[in-house]
Amino acid sequence: MGAQYTAGLMRAADGPWERREALVHGDRRWTYGQLARTVRGIAAVLRSSPGARNGVAVLADNRPEVVAVQLATHLLGYQLALLAPSATHAEREELLRHSHPGALVFAPGHAESARALAATAGIGELLSLGPAPACRDLAAEAAAQPAGPGLPAAPAERVRTLLCTGGTTGLPKAVVHTHGLYDALAALVGDHGLAAPGERRLVCTPMSHISGHFALPTVLSGGTLILHDRFDPGAVVETIAAERVNALVLTSPLLYQLLDHPALTVTDHSSLRCLGYGAAPTPLRRQQQALDRLGPVLQHIYGLTEAGVVTLLQPGDHHADCPRSLAGAGRPVPGMSVEVRDEDGRRLPADRAGEVWVRGPSVMAGYLGHPVTTEEVIRDGWLRTGDIGGLDASGTLFLKARKSEVIMQASGLRSYPRVVEEALLSHPAVRAAAVFGVPDGGEGERVHATVVPHPGDTVDPVALRAHVLAELGQAHMVPESVDVVARLPVTRNGKVDRQALRDGAAGGR
Repeated sequence: MGAQYTAGLMRAADGPWERREALVHGDRRWTYGQLARTVRGIAAVLRSSPGARNGVAVLADNRPEVVAVQLATHLLGYQLALLAPSATHAEREELLRHSHPGALVFAPGHAESARALAATAGIGELLSLGPAPACRDLAAEAAAQPAGPGLPAAPAERVRTLLCTGGTTGLPKAVVHTHGLYDALAALVGDHGLAAPGERRLVCTPMSHISGHFALPTVLSGGTLILHDRFDPGAVVETIAAERVNALVLTSPLLYQLLDHPALTVTDHSSLRCLGYGAAPTPLRRQQQALDRLGPVLQHIYGLTEAGVVTLLQPGDHHADCPRSLAGAGRPVPGMSVEVRDEDGRRLPADRAGEVWVRGPSVMAGYLGHPVTTEEVIRDGWLRTGDIGGLDASGTLFLKARKSEVIMQASGLRSYPRVVEEALLSHPAVRAAAVFGVPDGGEGERVHATVVPHPGDTVDPVALRAHVLAELGQAHMVPESVDVVARLPVTRNGKVDRQALRDGAAGGR
């Protein structure tokens, strides 16, 4: 294995990038030189902490110190566990129960949660990123460390990061990533990657999720990260103009909020070159709307917590006049292999639908504390994603549904929610739609839809069902029941909360 990623970054930060702007958070602006000094100071404090040697957990919103803590922890070769600020206490405790960190680093605003977690998970040392009662102030101690060359980077094989899955089917699972994730991210700089050298990237979704790691290529290529604590569409529009933002990543539901914000049409966004989206099916109408309002900047990202970035559909591959081009999830990124296989694990030819399997350096080492689950999803280095899709002759991936979301009807026919949603969204009165299966009283499921009308419009369920039949020409794809609501619930990760909808639909019947 080659050199650890922090080693090259620290050399550049101390050298040619020293005066470049690295991180922006509110009125705070850090240069790469300041970032490097902070990383060295934090590393010195963590090295003196017996607890940190057993692993470091982090509970904080997006702020410069979080980037510095990640780099310092990896520089030392200590295990890093990232806790989502939006997660519940039980979800955080589940990750800590399996990872057993000896130190918990937290932002002062999370002091109460941090103390409760330390008590229940048996964490011996609490370190605050600022003043907090009865805790060591990691930020102050790091700033007080004497200047010097710092510590050499630990071997790459010691880098270990724990991220949580979304937890849509129960408590989240702790995903173990090795240095391969960072090798893969470092390779995603340039025309066929995630980032352009020296770009200015806005980060307004949690850095504790895998999508937060997608900002790392910007730092590794000498760019600037502008950090927001949370997503606010008005603040995003304002910041794009004020900070001359070149790139950002949003889940599809957050993209819709951005597109619908009235300030977007009257604010300068000419600096924007790349807007990554994904994590949920994106209607064709919304993609065309984004291209119309923002220009050719869309970049579809297909990735998983367990595998990092799998495929990219670059801005040049989005064509507003070609619906098929907008339906694709892109081609595999460098180093990643993608195959579509049947239920017996046999590779399928082009244009045949099956489960998507992936292999590459960014595939996880496994689930922490779930060996049986790991054995079920990783076979000979290949990860079973649980997504249903197909590859065309050019190698472009097209996704149909999550395997767990395919609707199995009592007749034996299958319905794919994404296909039905596209048909629903082609109706001029429908603004948003979610399709899922609900029990039909027998051994199968029936197709159910929850839709949101455009403001001022009304939706007639009978007419809407007729529209879907006309669009798809297959009766088994037509929703047997339709709910009309003012908005769709979303999870803390910005995805449509299908489980909440499913529970509501089942309970209402």
